[in-house]
Amino acid sequence: MVKHIDFSTLMASTVHDMKNVIAAVSHAYESLFAEMPEELQNSPQARLIEQEALRLDAMLMQLLGLYKLEHGQLSLQPVYCRLDELFEDLHNRHRELLEYRNIDLQIAIDDPDLEAYFDVSLMGTVLDNALGNALNYCKKTIRLQAQREENGILLTINDDGSGYPDNLLGAVRDSQSSSIDRNSGSTGLGLYFAANIVAMHDQEDRPARFELSNDGELPGACMKIWLGLPSLF
Repeated sequence: MVKHIDFSTLMASTVHDMKNVIAAVSHAYESLFAEMPEELQNSPQARLIEQEALRLDAMLMQLLGLYKLEHGQLSLQPVYCRLDELFEDLHNRHRELLEYRNIDLQIAIDDPDLEAYFDVSLMGTVLDNALGNALNYCKKTIRLQAQREENGILLTINDDGSGYPDNLLGAVRDSQSSSIDRNSGSTGLGLYFAANIVAMHDQEDRPARFELSNDGELPGACMKIWLGLPSLF
């Protein structure tokens, strides 16, 4: 008799294996890239490999996160994080693609010492995925911004692309965020993951907020995440 295998557990194990494969392939590619002539290093094919490898790694991270979330294994480990350091890490991760596509990443922080309170790994994955999407859909400019708002921090990723479709606009919570776009083939995985991670950051009397709009400082898509700061008393 064939033993029954839980599909979600099998998927999680497979995702781990896939991440190891991607890491090995990426390492081999980096070694090969260093030996390429400059014209090949700057070719569209080389940049496409880098871009899609980043996207695949982000998708695998989201799948693992959602598996842990569904099985009660995803615990929040919030800390105070300097936003200039977080934004610099995001910039460095996508720097080559930004330079290759001649995209201007504008970073605006209203206080150089500004800190937010969140799980750095989980929220970093959300922002990294959002920046990757902006790279795919923008024309020439992406704006990454952090500012104080009420008793919390507002994080914004805005681009000058065509914007979000009307059916996605507005405030989003985890239960509203899973959908499949039959026209684009999008599974909505990134949005579903982001909405769940943001909701995990609710304060006792101040829920975190996650909103999609087309009314930012740039004319395209605008993702806003508001995270409360802990009460000291």
